[in-house]
Amino acid sequence: KMEYEETSPLEDLRFKLWRKSQMIQDRIIIYPKLRWILCGSLFFFYVYRAFILSGFHLVSYFLGLFLLDKFIGFLSPKDEEEFETERESYLPTRNTDDFKPFRRKVKEFELWKSTTTAFVTACLLSFFEVLNIPVFWPLLLMYFLLVLFVTFRQRIVHMIKYNYVPFDMGKKHNRRPKPRVFK
Repeated sequence: KMEYEETSPLEDLRFKLWRKSQMIQDRIIIYPKLRWILCGSLFFFYVYRAFILSGFHLVSYFLGLFLLDKFIGFLSPKDEEEFETERESYLPTRNTDDFKPFRRKVKEFELWKSTTTAFVTACLLSFFEVLNIPVFWPLLLMYFLLVLFVTFRQRIVHMIKYNYVPFDMGKKHNRRPKPRVFK
């Protein structure tokens, strides 16, 4: 005989919202272009709102740092230690070597989900005037660009050192020009 624990109405609501969110995610996962268009529109809404209000520089700064962290995770291999210990080259160098596909620390869907959540959160935070803290924004921008430059430089050096590319350019086709027929 099974006994069920009583849950509070708040827990029930949270579970129903989580289940609805999971259902929406399961339906939208197969449409990556649509998802990124939605994310881009949220980005432009936030930028427009921050520009019109001419504020929320600190929120924007933290949003940028969060997105940078997620994007670096997207560019990074899941097993970074494996690169440094086992392999000199990511691709097989001999016929006996196995090809191991690139696995990311942060998957594309997780990146989209985090990015979308961050933009929604930033948009919601822009409705609270108490978070519009006055700061000298050029200094924040310069510091963010410095962090961006140093971080991407480290990631590119790592990619070159271990000979991998985190992007799939698709299947390469051998396209020969059609022969001309002279009349």
